[in-house]
Amino acid sequence: MNEKLTKVLEVFKDDSDLKQRGFLSSLFVTKPSYYTKSESVKVDIVRRGHKVAPFLKDRATGKVLVSAKDFTTKEFCPPIISLSTPADLYHLMDRRPGETVYAEIGSWQGRLFNELKDSLIEQHKMMSEALELQASQILQTGELTLTDEDNNTSYVLDFAADATHFPTVGTDWGAAGATPLADIEALCNVINTDGQRRPSLMIVGATAWQNLVADAGFAAAVRKDGLALGSLAPQLEDKGAVYQGYINVGSYRLDMYTYDATYEKLGSSTQYNYIGATKVVILAAPQMLDFRAVYGGVPSLGMKDPFRSIIPSEVTYENGLRVTNRVYEDE
Repeated sequence: MNEKLTKVLEVFKDDSDLKQRGFLSSLFVTKPSYYTKSESVKVDIVRRGHKVAPFLKDRATGKVLVSAKDFTTKEFCPPIISLSTPADLYHLMDRRPGETVYAEIGSWQGRLFNELKDSLIEQHKMMSEALELQASQILQTGELTLTDEDNNTSYVLDFAADATHFPTVGTDWGAAGATPLADIEALCNVINTDGQRRPSLMIVGATAWQNLVADAGFAAAVRKDGLALGSLAPQLEDKGAVYQGYINVGSYRLDMYTYDATYEKLGSSTQYNYIGATKVVILAAPQMLDFRAVYGGVPSLGMKDPFRSIIPSEVTYENGLRVTNRVYEDE
């Protein structure tokens, strides 16, 4: 890659907005082998527990057969995103953000590059938000329901998660008789049993957090002169989440996070929360999770000069997002 392309690639990757968002999608790992050139993706699922070896009544009866080859294969087609922005050469004369009406225009090629760069970065941001939306839906519902530019459902993928992993509490937090700590411990028990991973991370929606901190049992647990079963020490973390502290519930120690990031649908200014106000997500530690972000193939014939010498054909971001760029002339 030439020096100019290397510098341009750094401009794409150095965008501050992309660095400060994406807490939920950061829980999903992308390895080099997860970038494929296939239309569909196959995932082999191996389920193992903690089975105890049986004891023989009589050693003469022989060995007990144990199968280690049982697995399930699931195949799915990843959703497709394709964005475009026209760049009319005539509009290169228009004032750009930050310029005064008296500013020198400079070279046309330079202005064209800046317009292409800004358009592509905006598209990349939209794709990163789409990645965050998918992570949000998977963590809160166990399935994807994605929409097109007219807000019509265009893609559905059900991961067939157990209903017990997405319970509804018997009494809403904040109401009389609510037992948030008991509800949290009950879900931790389910996750620990079914997932064979010890829960240690809890992401709490805005309303659920207000009700949780107002609960007398929670307040006693985190009070410094109280039970000392937790601590509140809010601090802003990377990717937009706020680390609120920790709480010991039963035999589990949970790091608590709130995440108030919002998104907008195309053509709308309505703000939607990535984490629902009354939702609570409990997970194992990130290093213990097996959450994967896998990418399908993106056919492309590449770009012609002068664009291929100034615009990188592919950009891979820190969160694993890989975008294929294509700029072309249409005279």
